[in-house]
Amino acid sequence: MANKPRKEVQREKLLIRKLMDVDNLKDDEIIQQLQIEPRTFRRYKARIEKEDATLHEKYNKNSIKYREAKFHKTLEDGYLIAKKISEDRSLSPTARLEAIKVMCTCQAQMAKLNREGLTFQPALPVEVIPIETTESTI
Repeated sequence: MANKPRKEVQREKLLIRKLMDVDNLKDDEIIQQLQIEPRTFRRYKARIEKEDATLHEKYNKNSIKYREAKFHKTLEDGYLIAKKISEDRSLSPTARLEAIKVMCTCQAQMAKLNREGLTFQPALPVEVIPIETTESTI
């Protein structure tokens, strides 16, 4: 079997990346949609992961921007998962409402991240409990 032209391979890799990242499809769904061999898909996916790792090492090692992007991606993933749950009519209304709350929280966190960047807020107790001292403990 003849090799595909480089441009066609690059186009397919970009399409696979979009289907994985944006459309959040599973591997078997991508294989079916693109009508490609599973072996070819795994090879393209490995190349994509290798390219991502190389770019990360080259530009973002120990970078705040990388951590910010990774956190943003995690929030996006959480939003997409919650969206699927909220649209699943087979689940209880309570579960779907909770998923909508998670979606809103993810959106708010993404907006805050875009506005303020990464900020650290230590988790403090809601109520401070005073320590009583007695003569026997002094």
